[in-house]
Formats: sequence, structure tokens, C-alpha cells
Amino acid sequence: MFAPPQPSDEPSHDAIRLADWVEINLVLDEEPSISVTDITDELADIPPDEASDSERRFEGEDTEQPGFWGVAEEQAEAALGQLTERASWLGDHYPLEVDGDAALLRSEVGAHQIYRFLVSIRARQMYEDALGDDGESAGALFEELAKHALGAYVGAEPEHRVRFGVAGGHRGDGLPDSLSAAVEDLRQRLHEAPGEVPQGAQGDYKADAVAWKPFGDLLPGQLVVIGQATISEGDWVHEELPSRWTYRQPAETRLIAFLARPVTAVVFPETLSLTRADTLRGLAGTFSSIPLDRLRLLSILKDDDLPTDLRTDMDEWVATMRDRLAQ
Repeated sequence: MFAPPQPSDEPSHDAIRLADWVEINLVLDEEPSISVTDITDELADIPPDEASDSERRFEGEDTEQPGFWGVAEEQAEAALGQLTERASWLGDHYPLEVDGDAALLRSEVGAHQIYRFLVSIRARQMYEDALGDDGESAGALFEELAKHALGAYVGAEPEHRVRFGVAGGHRGDGLPDSLSAAVEDLRQRLHEAPGEVPQGAQGDYKADAVAWKPFGDLLPGQLVVIGQATISEGDWVHEELPSRWTYRQPAETRLIAFLARPVTAVVFPETLSLTRADTLRGLAGTFSSIPLDRLRLLSILKDDDLPTDLRTDMDEWVATMRDRLAQ
């Protein structure tokens, strides 16, 4: 079993992080099932330094005793509660099922490869720099996944999805690396009016993935969703697209002068539940993007929605991260 994550600075995160840890162990085939007792044992084996001997659990001791063991058991039950909620919400999309006081892999699920990749990205966050990953390959793969997630969400055909981001050093889908040339290429594909790219500007203006649903008349005005993808925990709330994509006035000074204002989204591998509900409500009016966390991605994507080569690349990256986790 992979080592449990260190406690968070925010106690309300601990049950969520433990639930994520259970997912990592099960989805990466480290364990066939994990029970409340299994989780408790792992936590009780690493008591805090200040725990007294009487609070530590030793072989053969009563598992109902209070102290550190009791706290560990409460944390384990809370983690299983998180998994139960996820399974209840996602149903057949979720790769785990909760049977009594244990979680185990479902025999059949349509997004096993996708979720293996997502929980591996999550492991990269939870174990910080321990996995020795520079984020280049992971970032590029995550941008590709985000592209297909946005496309699936709005019903866009594969040819109406592009990876505009430059993670890994290059854009996807035949777009030029030069920002001005890439914007012009994208504009022509969208049949929208030209805008203005600042002289000397580079990068992607946080637009990592774009998907659109045209009418087929080759005229401007359609549903366009532009998304930023981030693999750094907690960054999503700061990843609104710059106004040059959507709000800058006059419209001609935007990168593309869209007739209909695009929808914006931000894609990230942790769960939205790490952000308190009152904090989310407080973002109304200052944050306008659709948050697509790991679970929402799972609700709209299946393995068959992705190209075979992308799934192969994801599997190879996951295998590398799993080997590092096991060390």
C-alpha cells in the first residue's frame, strides 16, 4: 500500500485527501480492496510524535479504545463516506464501489484509463515533489484531456477541438507555435472576425484548450468554450482567462473578435470539494468560468472518447508515476 499523505494544513481536507489516497491505491492496482480497518491501521502506524504510548495501538489491543486509534478510525470512516458520496453521484462512471465498510474496484467501468491518469496527476500533487516529475509531459497530456473534455461537454466533433496551450513546448492539432499565427489559424477555423494580438506577445494567454459547436453555415456566432488546464493544486481559482479573449473593449482589441462571447472553463485534477461551499458561493460575480474537477471530468468522458495514441501516452506516464510511488 502506498504511504498515506501527510495531514493537510486545513483539517477539513483530511477526509478528502484520504479518500483520494484510497482511490490512488485501488485504481493503480496496489490493493484489491481497502476497508475502514485497513485505513485505520495505516494511520495508527504513524501516530503524531506527541502521542503517548497509551494512545498507540499494538497488536492484539482493543480496536475500540479511544485516543489516537479512535481518531484514526474516525478519519477512516470519513474517507469512506467521501467515496460513498462520489459513487452515489457518478454511478456507473465511477471506478470504485463501496460495499459495507470497504471500497473496491468495479468490475467494469467506461473510464478506467482516464481515471488512472487523473488519480496519478492527483498523486503528483499530494506527494509534492516526491515523484520527481517536472510537469512537462503531464501538463501536455492534461491539456489534451481538457480539450476532449470541453468537446464532450458541448457536443463538439473531434475536428472542432484544439489544444492551444504550449505545455511540452508545442501546441496541438497543427496550430503554429507563434501566438499571432496560432490565433489567426484558430480564428479562421472558427470563422470569426479578426482581433488584435499585442506585438511581441507569446504563449497562449491561458487558453489551453478550445472547443466549439458550429452550425455549418461558415458564419460567426456559435458556442465556443475556452479552457485553462492546471495541474497545480489550488491554482484553478486564479486561472480566469485574460480579458483579451472575452471582455476587452472595444471588441476589435480582443485576440479574436467573437460575435458571441465564449464560455470559459478551468480544468483541474483535484476535487472541487477541497474548496469550501461558502468560498465557492463567494466567487459569484468575480469568477465566471465553469470549474471542471476530476470528478466532473469523469462524469462527461469515457475512455472511448479519447484517441488511442493519447490513451497510450497517458498509460505510459501513469506507469512511470506508479513505479515512483512504489519506491
